Amino acid sequence: MKFCKISPLFFMFVFFCNTTILAQHKDFDVGILLGTSQYNGDINLTRAYYSPQPTIAGIFKKNYNPHYSLRLCATLGNLKAEDENFDNSYQQNRNYYFDNTKIMEFSCGVEFNFFEITEDAKTHNFSPYVTFGLGALYMENSKWFEAIDIPMGIGLKYKVHPRLELRGEWVFRKTFSDRLDQLADAPIDGYQQYKQISFQRTKDWFSVLGISLLMNFSDSKVPCHIYDLRVYNTKKKR
Repeated sequence: MKFCKISPLFFMFVFFCNTTILAQHKDFDVGILLGTSQYNGDINLTRAYYSPQPTIAGIFKKNYNPHYSLRLCATLGNLKAEDENFDNSYQQNRNYYFDNTKIMEFSCGVEFNFFEITEDAKTHNFSPYVTFGLGALYMENSKWFEAIDIPMGIGLKYKVHPRLELRGEWVFRKTFSDRLDQLADAPIDGYQQYKQISFQRTKDWFSVLGISLLMNFSDSKVPCHIYDLRVYNTKKKR
């Protein structure tokens, strides 16, 4: 089943998320992430930051309190890997490579700040955070469950201005597909002497490492009436 057959369900889910979060008190962030994407799979089994490729993402984040946020993310990038970059003798003989796997992912998840983050850029302006969610990954000629991935990662954020937040994050995606590297499941021409070309029981991963800048949009805060009380007490004493 192709991605286009399941995308209506996913976009209905995204529309529901947007409708729910925008109907409440307005306090959300919108921004862009620039970074790199990396592949882990049958070719790259161990290296975390291997063959980085340019990646861009758009982030929408609804803030519920200083710790919790709901996060929507759209990511566009590319993956690349080559057997010749590894010393493994099997990979040297296989000599396979790919460089045209496009990433197109939409995800919805939760973001948790370990420290409180507020609009005040002088205090409560820095925190490490974690994120976890569910995503839909574009892949041609794949089954519906292969288009699902699970984003999970860590990051650091800093309020450079009451309305601007600078962030660095590394988010890994666990997929349910073995097709990111486009490696055949069975022996192919020229490799019939090998019983296995791809590790069929393992699934591919990819990660995105990047820096993002988010702008905050929120309702004006209600003034604290304690100041009115102080003025009243001062006038009374006089």
